[in-house]
Amino acid sequence: MTGPALHKRLAAEDRRRQILEAAAELFVARGFEAVTMTDLAQMLHVSRPTMYTYFASPEAVLDVLLGERLQAFWTGLEEQLTRLLPPATSPLPPQLPPHLFSSLLTFLVGERATLSLLHCGGGPAFQHRRLAFLDELAARLATLRPDVRRSPYLLMLLTQLLGSVALRVTLLPPDQPDALAEALDAFVRGGSAMLLEGGATEG
Repeated sequence: MTGPALHKRLAAEDRRRQILEAAAELFVARGFEAVTMTDLAQMLHVSRPTMYTYFASPEAVLDVLLGERLQAFWTGLEEQLTRLLPPATSPLPPQLPPHLFSSLLTFLVGERATLSLLHCGGGPAFQHRRLAFLDELAARLATLRPDVRRSPYLLMLLTQLLGSVALRVTLLPPDQPDALAEALDAFVRGGSAMLLEGGATEG
């Protein structure tokens, strides 16, 4: 695997960006724990001291990468939810909007680079990051309808299902992703309706 060489004429921010892009490729290809600063330096055809000018360790590179990509991810997800849901000033519909979950799955699958990076390591730090990601995803999904929170398990099930299916599609794309998205939408809508009706009856 080879990467773009860093030329001395490049501005510091351009060099930093090249390091980040090359690191993301290497982390996903090899697994984060298998990548060293020497590996990154060799990929970019620079010395290790040059690498340390910009980042103290692979962990520092990863922190910046995930910080940037997750910020963009949450912004994009919020835009999707705003597009799919009625305005906050409008009455909520009696049912969840059609194609809601298939649209969300399509968005998640489109964020392949972020999901792959989030799953490129297996240590405790990565486990913590993934749990934090699911917690934040649950918080965003809680805006779907206020009564979603009335069912103690619905939000957890929605979050885990969307996250797991999106990762599966990201790593091993199926032959018919559109059909899978439609099936997921029908499955979740049916199960959600039953849980929400049960919650309403209990209330």
